[in-house]
Amino acid sequence: MKDILLKPHTPYFNHVEIDVLDYPKGLNEEPRWRCMITVDYGKFDVDQLKAKGMGFEEVLDYYKDWIYKLVRARLLDEWTAVGGLDETLTIVEDHIKEMF
Repeated sequence: MKDILLKPHTPYFNHVEIDVLDYPKGLNEEPRWRCMITVDYGKFDVDQLKAKGMGFEEVLDYYKDWIYKLVRARLLDEWTAVGGLDETLTIVEDHIKEMF
């Protein structure tokens, strides 16, 4: 299982780009950049989830699960966040709360 640091960039009104870093030599060493992912949370994206019957909390859970699966697909390994996941989810939460 990899230790992953997520570093969100400055968010836009409908998405945020996130750098994904890992620690191949351990948490005491410098992280290595692996890839960048984009999380879209525009009105169209959220409306699709709401149409499936999801409420605010379910949408947040969906984004958390989707981020995990997207990073896992890119790294081809299980991972755990050692930082940045809460910050990323707060960005998503701040942008979608007005849609509910």
